[in-house]
Amino acid sequence: MQRNLFSSGRILLVESDAPFRRSLENGVKRAGYSFDSCSTCDQARRLAEAFRYSVCVVEYHLRDGNGARLVAELKNAQANLRTVLISFYDLEWISRDVVPVADVFLKKPFDLLDFERILESLTSAVRSQALMRGISNTLDQTPAPILREGVL
Repeated sequence: MQRNLFSSGRILLVESDAPFRRSLENGVKRAGYSFDSCSTCDQARRLAEAFRYSVCVVEYHLRDGNGARLVAELKNAQANLRTVLISFYDLEWISRDVVPVADVFLKKPFDLLDFERILESLTSAVRSQALMRGISNTLDQTPAPILREGVL
């Protein structure tokens, strides 16, 4: 897979299982993204106060809380945040919590190449939104052209 060495933004990984978290970290690192990782809701909240993230990847069942509720909190604080919820549970069991807040749901175990493709898709969407905001801001600051009446 083409690595995203020039990606913008930062990724937050929240996964309580240390070996699985290391696998995710390795995949994100291989893909060239900047990231932070942690294992609890409390740690994720503190990181989200310190850094702005483009994408967060959150396990549904965390030791100190519900990942879907955490994602909702993070999205309330940052409206353009893209989210991936991951779980061993089937989506049908947790859909009531997950569907309203997650952009993507992945059932564990999943292929790391698929995970990297999803990250690329979500970070591309974030970059596109930022570009459109930049163009819009530039247009707002550009003076309107002066129209002159002409005689034919």
